[in-house]
Amino acid sequence: AILEINGNLSCRCVKTTSDYINPKKYDSIELRPVGSTCRRTEIIIKLKSSAKLCVNPDAPWVKKLLKRIAGT
Repeated sequence: AILEINGNLSCRCVKTTSDYINPKKYDSIELRPVGSTCRRTEIIIKLKSSAKLCVNPDAPWVKKLLKRIAGT
């Protein structure tokens, strides 16, 4: 039961953004699927400036990005 209550403690993203981020600014993209440590999909974009941003997987532009990645 403790795991149920604390299920999201190992999630990396505290909050996400739905704001569009220009792909030219990306250094890398990390996809973290739902698992035993986090109960939601996380998408972390590392920028060339070394900043890391968590983006909302339900944002329309993020869905398009994921389709493009899956198609390669």
